[in-house]
Amino acid sequence: MIVEPKRQNDLALLWPPFRQRVERIFAAMRARGFDPITFETLRTQARQSYLYGIGRTHHKNRKPVTWAKTVTKHGVGKAVDVISKKRGWNWSAFFRALKEEARHENCSVLAVEQCHVEWRG
Repeated sequence: MIVEPKRQNDLALLWPPFRQRVERIFAAMRARGFDPITFETLRTQARQSYLYGIGRTHHKNRKPVTWAKTVTKHGVGKAVDVISKKRGWNWSAFFRALKEEARHENCSVLAVEQCHVEWRG
């Protein structure tokens, strides 16, 4: 059995200029009545490999969690996964607002992963 590497969700692990943008995104989301929380910040290569394997090797018949074999922006603190505290991944209005607020901070949200906000630039 493959053990899942620990997920990190501390905003302090993000690259400081990006963390400042994320904090402003969270504040704007709260002002709009949403409840953002950090699901994952800094990610190791071991965790990336584990997540890549879901749906491919060690969790057959599940959809892929990540599309990249190697850790990129999550590995250097320039990406964060954000979800709703109450509804998790099940709130389309939340993710539309997250995308709008990310754009205001010159960040992007991946089309294939609506919770993933990353540094643009």
